[in-house]
Amino acid sequence: MTLQACAPKSQEDCGFVQNVYGERISWKSDVPVTMYLHADVPDSMVQAILSAAETWDRTVGRKIFNIVTYPRVTGPVNPHQDGKNIIYFMKTWEANRTSEQGRTSVYWVGDLIKEADIRLNAADFGYYWRSQTLSAAAKSDRANLPPVNVEALVLHEMGHVLGLKHKDNGGSVMATYLASGDDRVSLANTDETALRCEY
Repeated sequence: MTLQACAPKSQEDCGFVQNVYGERISWKSDVPVTMYLHADVPDSMVQAILSAAETWDRTVGRKIFNIVTYPRVTGPVNPHQDGKNIIYFMKTWEANRTSEQGRTSVYWVGDLIKEADIRLNAADFGYYWRSQTLSAAAKSDRANLPPVNVEALVLHEMGHVLGLKHKDNGGSVMATYLASGDDRVSLANTDETALRCEY
């Protein structure tokens, strides 16, 4: 008699990050994803963040994000694995990554996401929402650069929170780059198709 270990079957990626077994990583049925705002996130950006979350909710057809606007998370602006999903507004950023507008760290076990943190690069980028400038880049040599639509950026980063990877075709909100002045705040058909694989 022989015993064989059964590895999970790989799946079509559907635009999702996959684990070492080729399984899509996601929150599965463990939604809505509760996300907290760090105290450094400006109050002027809260509505843009809520709007981005509502776009994902509307597309999925149910509540998929729960954004806790109060109380805010206090303490160091130091994203780490702490059991909370937090959006950070970071006025310092790695000098060799100045073109990176934001970053999402996702932690998973098996194929189930357990935690995700969003960092917004406030050191190198200013932000606007609905034609109103909300902030300038913290670095003085970057303060006069054209701002980025914060709702579009958060919408993209929330896609990573859900497990989606970059997709540079089909008008996806998961495109790698967001140009200044690009108001990409609606999900494309390709994004909706991807979501149906997991949510």
